[in-house]
Amino acid sequence: MKRKLLVISVLASALLLGGCSALGGSSGSSSGGLSGGTSSEANGSPGGEQLTAPNGAAPADGSTGRDAPTLIPGAQIVTTGTITLLAEEPSAAADSAVALTTSLGGHVDNRTEQSSGDARADLVLRIPSAKVTEAIDGLKKLATVDSVSVTATDVTAEASDIDARVTALQTSVTRLLDLMSKATNTTDLIALESTLSERQGDLDSLVAQRTALTDTIAYSSITLSIEDSSAAPVTAPGDFWTGLGTGWASLLTALAGALVAFGVALPWLVALGVIGLVVLGIVRLVTRRGRRAVPAAGSETPS
Repeated sequence: MKRKLLVISVLASALLLGGCSALGGSSGSSSGGLSGGTSSEANGSPGGEQLTAPNGAAPADGSTGRDAPTLIPGAQIVTTGTITLLAEEPSAAADSAVALTTSLGGHVDNRTEQSSGDARADLVLRIPSAKVTEAIDGLKKLATVDSVSVTATDVTAEASDIDARVTALQTSVTRLLDLMSKATNTTDLIALESTLSERQGDLDSLVAQRTALTDTIAYSSITLSIEDSSAAPVTAPGDFWTGLGTGWASLLTALAGALVAFGVALPWLVALGVIGLVVLGIVRLVTRRGRRAVPAAGSETPS
């Protein structure tokens, strides 16, 4: 019994000492947190430093930066856009769009125009990525805006992956060249040349991909479509009189169309009528001869 009491007293003492140490640690950490928080608030950020934009400037909203979004320095973005405009003269608006693109340091990748029927112009503009917003604002002023769509895609991971693979292949090619210089027999030399050719082809392909990706990052692609504003669809009638006018116009249009169709079919009708008359005359002639032949055959029959 005494042994049990001794064990219980030892356990109770251990628990009491653990609780006291926990309380002491929590109070110390809370006091340290309060003092640290005061210091960080004085400096404008949790770490005691004021958050700034990647270029070193303070945030544009004038805040300390605690609530500002975290900007990733060195992000590589591919921007693409689609703009549709309505203009009375699509060709002239297209010329203005080309002039604006050239003034911003860009160029035109493709341009097609259609003057017959519904006039329109379609262009693919390559604009420096830093001036995309300025270019879109300028294009909107050329004519009536029908639709605008801009998409930004972060390709930093893809670019980093290609760069890493290029570096690895360059290292491999260098090592293969070194091994070829030290090869002592023809078999090893042929094997090394084959491997080197394969690695060099992969390296050239990756370098081409990286060059194309760099171009799409540096120059944003804007697809511009300029349509004829006079070819806009007619709205539905809103009252009785406009409905009556629309019905009368549709009737006249239908009659005009029927008249045109009748004019097209008239020569065929005349030709078919002449052929029908000829056939009808032949049929009547054959029928009359048949009727005359029947009585004559009957008179020659003996009674």
